[in-house]
Parts: sequence; structure tokens; C-alpha cells
Amino acid sequence: MEENRKTLRCAIYTRKSTEEGLDQDFNSLQAQRESAEAYIRSQQLSGWVALDDRYDDGGFSGATLERPAVKELLRAIEAGKIDCVLVYKVDRLTRSLLDFARLMSLFDGHGVSFVSVTQEFNTTTSLGRLTLNILFSFAQFEREIISERTRDKLSAARRKGKWIGGIPVLGYDVDPCGGRLVVNEQEALRVREIFTLCEKARTLAASFTEVNAGGHKTKEWISQGGRRHEGKAFTMQLLSALLTNVLYKGSISHKGTIYPGEQEAIVEPDLWEKVNRTLALNRSSQAGRKHLKQEALLAAVARCGQCGAELKPTFTTRHGRRHVYYVCVRRREGCRQRPVASQDLESSLREHLEKILGPHPSTVAIQQAVERVSYSSQTRTVQVALRDSTRFEYNLAVPNRRGAHATPAATTGRIPRISRLMALAIKMESLVREGKVSDYTSLAAIGHLSKPRVTQIMNLTNLAPEIQETLLFLPKTMLGPDPITERQMRPVAAAVDWERQRKLFSDVLRREQ
Repeated sequence: MEENRKTLRCAIYTRKSTEEGLDQDFNSLQAQRESAEAYIRSQQLSGWVALDDRYDDGGFSGATLERPAVKELLRAIEAGKIDCVLVYKVDRLTRSLLDFARLMSLFDGHGVSFVSVTQEFNTTTSLGRLTLNILFSFAQFEREIISERTRDKLSAARRKGKWIGGIPVLGYDVDPCGGRLVVNEQEALRVREIFTLCEKARTLAASFTEVNAGGHKTKEWISQGGRRHEGKAFTMQLLSALLTNVLYKGSISHKGTIYPGEQEAIVEPDLWEKVNRTLALNRSSQAGRKHLKQEALLAAVARCGQCGAELKPTFTTRHGRRHVYYVCVRRREGCRQRPVASQDLESSLREHLEKILGPHPSTVAIQQAVERVSYSSQTRTVQVALRDSTRFEYNLAVPNRRGAHATPAATTGRIPRISRLMALAIKMESLVREGKVSDYTSLAAIGHLSKPRVTQIMNLTNLAPEIQETLLFLPKTMLGPDPITERQMRPVAAAVDWERQRKLFSDVLRREQ
């Protein structure tokens, strides 16, 4: 009898997806709370007592757990202040099946019961848990139906030629009075100049060289949060995206179909078609075509500074991007010359030739002026001979960019990226737990990351402790790609059960052996 009368401290959680009606004298949150309080009173003989603390989330979606009242509730549970959590309906707590499973695991770990007032079940029995999961599956189904309706609405807007958001493109601004694109005349001139340059070029590589030689930059814009995005030099991928963007000819693309757009065209449709046809940028026009020979600024004039042989341009493709290098043709015969990135050698040469040929020399002007360029990877010395008998030399600076190898003999190795991400996730979690940062949104702003990226990183904290420890202390990578990647660890972190995580992680380790 004494056991039955033991006090059960009950916390009531309420939620409403929108702020509509919250200013009324009696709103949805109050109605949910009254129902829960009435249920607790019916269990008074069993020792149930409603706590005075309120856990109300007004105007928050149930799709994520990024809600202030939920966080307060979880902190109280971890502090041992709550024995039972009551909600009006299951979907008031969360609409995500994965989040729900994690919450139930947390509740069980702290000996906390869970009750839905309008859906009777008991989480201490297997039948009760089955009933709960079935009810919750319907809640998630409802959420997915809402998502599908939203996607259908956006698709309908696209088919009508409307711009439905995204990163602003060069040449257009977003109308502050409504979500449509208006022409930025100053940027539109730059877009037309880029298309004119590319019209005269024979390949995308040549177009890329001419565009960057002209000093053209991507769009400079300010996000709604006030963050400034500076314009940067075009990469091959960014230039290709600009040239194939149908917005510039007054159209909208949706799921492979082109529709007339509401925005004003910047480039004449004939010019747009000609550039895309000439450079074979469209995938459909590339099908069955033979790849063009790799072109480079210093082809036929670059020489190895160690053996005197030709430095031949070649390329590798990584993550969909093409990286061009100059390689000694005698490397298989024992020449110790290391490949040099064309990006480093060519850009440095352009800078030095500007003093002789003037600012922003074109590709043609450089090829007509240069007779020979010799480079030695051992000393990083570049020797240049021009056709007018001018000679000069300089040292090629050590590249300072992501993915570049600063020194030829990197014998110390590097810390695997997944180890650095694991350490970052633990640090970010501690910042939130200690109250130094209020939520993930603030973390994203501080780290200059998107909220989805922060969520991806923080998912690593869901890993079992021994897996986290293994990732933190992985041996350094001496050469080539890391043996364990973030992509491989995502399905492991998504598993709710730690035993399942350990099995998946063992499979990852086995594949890399």
C-alpha cells in the first residue's frame, strides 16, 4: 500500500504549431493543460501530483526537438525532478519517429513514464509500446502528407514561372515587395559580358580562363540574417552553372522541364542557346560526344626544371570537379619532379606577366609572348623566357588552400577529418549543455554554418561512447583518403540502438582493412 501511494511527480507538456490564437484568454495550450490536470486528479489515489513548472511551446513545429520547453523538460528529467510526462496527444511531443524513439530511450534511462491523455497506453508493457509506435506512425504519416502538399504547391508555382526562393543569382535581385526576381542592371552587364566572352571561346576551360582573366566575380549578397557573402572568383563548376542557368533567357526549370518565367531575360535566347551548344554544356548534347582534349595555358611551353623534358597537362576528377596538373613525361623513367597544379603555376605567371603585358592579359597574349616556362618542384623555382629575349625567374609560393599539399614530404600525416568533426560535435554539445550557447541556431551563426550542417555534425554525438572514443583517436592518415569518412558514419549514428551501432561500425572497420 505504501508503494502505491508513493508520490509520482508529473510534468505536463503542451505544444501548438502556430502562434495563431495564443493571445486569447483561453487558448489551445491551456485546453491541453486542463485535460492533463484532470487526468492527474483522477490518479490522486496512486500518488500522482502535477508539478507547477510549465512546459509550453507555442508556435513551434513538432518536426524537430529545437524547442525551448522541450529542452527545459529534458534538463529537468536529467536532473531527476520528474517521474512522469503527460501530453494531450502523442504528436504534441514530436512528429518525428526517430526523435520519438530517442526520447523514449531517454525516458526509460531515467525511469520516467510517458502518458498520452487521449490515447490510453502504458509504456511499461510490450503491448503498450506497440500501440504507441502504431499511433506515432500515423502522426509521422500526417506530417509527410503535409510535406507532399507543400512540394506540390511549390511545383505548381514553378510551372507558372514563379521564382520560389534560393540563393540569389548574378544579374538579379529579390524584389523586397514580393518574392520575384528583378534585374540588377549593373550585374546584368557583367552577365552579358561573360556570355560574350564564352561565345568566342571553343571550350569551357578556355571560357573559364578568359572570365577569370577579366576579373569577374560571383554575386555579392546579404542574407536575411544579415550575413554578408562576398563575391569570389569563378570556379569551373560555378561558371558552368551560370552559363546553363535558364533564368538568364527568361525561363524557369523544374524537374527537367522548361517553363516561361516571370522575370525579365538578361541574355538573348539565341545567344544563350549558341553558348550552350558551342561549349556542349547541356548533358543531353554531351551524350555520345568525344571528350575534348585537355587544354592548358602552358601546353607545349612548360618544361621540367630537373630533367628538361616536357611538362604535360593532365587532370584528375574529385567530387565532380576537374583538377588540372602539369606532369613530367619522364616520371616513369625515374624523374623525381612532382606534379604542379595548373591553378598555382598559371596564376603566379599571370601576376608576373602583368608587369610586362599590362593588367589582365588574355590567354592569347600570354601564349604569343611566352617561349618557355621551366619549373622545378625541388626548389619551387620558375624560370620564364619570353619571345622578345626577356628572362626572369621567381619562387612559386606554397599553396594555402584546402586540399593543397604544402610540402613534398608530408611524413607527419594528418588528423582524419572524422576525428576533427567528432571533437567539434562534442565541443558544440558542451557549449549548449553549459548554457554558453542557447541553441543550434546560435551555434550555426557563430560557426558560419547552415543549420542542417550543424545538425549533421551534432548527430555524431548520438554514437555509442566507445565509438566516439575510437573516432577521436584514429591514427593519422599518411597518404591518400581517410579510411573512415563522415558519409560512412551517418547510417551508424542514425541507428537508435547502441548494439546496432556497434555492429554497423564493425562493418565499416572491416571494409577498410
